[in-house]
Amino acid sequence: MSSVRPRLGTFVSAAAVVAVLVSGCTSQQGSADASSPGSSSAPAAPETARDGRTVLPTSASVACGLLDGPAIQASLGTVAASLQPAQPDAERTADGVVYDSCIHAFDPGGATTNALTVQIITYPSGQEVARANPYALLDAPEDVPGLQHPAKYSMMALSDSTEFVLVSVDGARVTRLIVALPHASAWDHATGKDSMLKLARAANL
Repeated sequence: MSSVRPRLGTFVSAAAVVAVLVSGCTSQQGSADASSPGSSSAPAAPETARDGRTVLPTSASVACGLLDGPAIQASLGTVAASLQPAQPDAERTADGVVYDSCIHAFDPGGATTNALTVQIITYPSGQEVARANPYALLDAPEDVPGLQHPAKYSMMALSDSTEFVLVSVDGARVTRLIVALPHASAWDHATGKDSMLKLARAANL
């Protein structure tokens, strides 16, 4: 779905230490210093793309901690029976908006067309949320009563899957719960709404 930003591969960087040995100089002392227990290399800074996006450490992901496996399976039932390990991804844009996503695939293939995607978008302010209109990409959004924060639900049929989307807004934070299912195993509208409501309650939205 176009409302979910493309996932970025996990950025892993490491510092390389090169020892230069010069004949006749204090090479042995330099080697001893480099291998001493107190020596260490500085941590690598997050990668920043040319457009100003910064890939954040996966350890910084909040989205993957919003729902654990048992809560997902209890809320979604048999579609999540083969739930796979969570796949985090986070980035910050040049405008200061943080996109924190977590993919919970329903099969070993890890395809987002058969998965739960949790996305938390944190804007610099609530005014920025209003300008972004977090419900704009939903088809015929419906209000979802009974949650802690304002939320809307939508069911959207795409070419490869049917998506069931619940969007919750809490100040400057927007949380999207997106369940994508192959057409053959997709819920009907009412079942989808009920399942997403259970998921939202489990996430304390």
